[in-house]
Amino acid sequence: MNFNFLMCSERSGSNLITQLLNSHPLVCAPATKHLINPVARNLFRYKDLSKTENWNALLTDIHTLLNADFSEWDTKFSLIDLEELTNIGEVNSLIRKIFESEAKKQNKSQLFIKENHLYEFMTFLLLNFPQSKFIYQTRDPRDMALSWRKNPSHPGGIIAAAKQWSKDQTKFLGDHYALSQIGRSHHLTYESLISKPEESIKAVLKFLGLEYSDNVFNFHNNDATVKNAAKQEAWSNLSKPIISNNCQKYSNELTSIEIGMIEKLCFFEMNALGYKTVNSKVELDKIADLSIDDLAIKESKIYKSTPSAGTVENIQAKKNFYLR
Repeated sequence: MNFNFLMCSERSGSNLITQLLNSHPLVCAPATKHLINPVARNLFRYKDLSKTENWNALLTDIHTLLNADFSEWDTKFSLIDLEELTNIGEVNSLIRKIFESEAKKQNKSQLFIKENHLYEFMTFLLLNFPQSKFIYQTRDPRDMALSWRKNPSHPGGIIAAAKQWSKDQTKFLGDHYALSQIGRSHHLTYESLISKPEESIKAVLKFLGLEYSDNVFNFHNNDATVKNAAKQEAWSNLSKPIISNNCQKYSNELTSIEIGMIEKLCFFEMNALGYKTVNSKVELDKIADLSIDDLAIKESKIYKSTPSAGTVENIQAKKNFYLR
């Protein structure tokens, strides 16, 4: 079964492209469980996985993460189910079969997986999924930062968002460039996805070796999508058709100085990705780093994270991996 992955910053349309592809007749793109990230990055904590006690500890933590009330899959896993999926110590096989179980439940033959900060465990993916392809989706950082500020589950406001966007693109651009040289990464902008959805999706499907199906645009009618959209405020738009004008809102909702600060923090990555700045480089250089720091401090106090119950449970499940 083919495994493909999404490289994307948060608040950049990652859930939209995932659910569009999930509505394709052959693609299973399950609502994220944020499974591979904590597993791949923390395997060393479990030491020798050929030992039953260490393997069982990993299975227990994965079971907790899969069953956190963050998102819903069609497949439910008991601890015994996980034990029976593969042999002791075979982590790659375990992860594959978890996702394949969901795909088979939906009668799908391909997987498309969204996980945050993919660059942090890219080596794991390339080693264990050597035939995988990647969609690299970007969004204008000014709109991304505005969306981040509006979402109560993201702390820190626009400065925290801009810094995260800049870091993400610096990492993703390197991976995308290397992978695109061997035909394994395709760049897609959120702006083109919502303004030219059919053209954009056709290009993505062609890259993934799939035939076009207009069924992808019925994602908002999918029962699982509707249920997951109701679970997290950040996913609420998934229960609606594509919002074609959901861009450049920053021009009316951010101040000129806020726009300038974001552009200063993200200038080089914006330039590399073709996002034009309102301000010139000379104007941006005049914005004092101290003023950005001051706003970051103020925003950190105002825009604090207020996660839902499901998010709290999911965060606690992830912590299991870091406490070993």
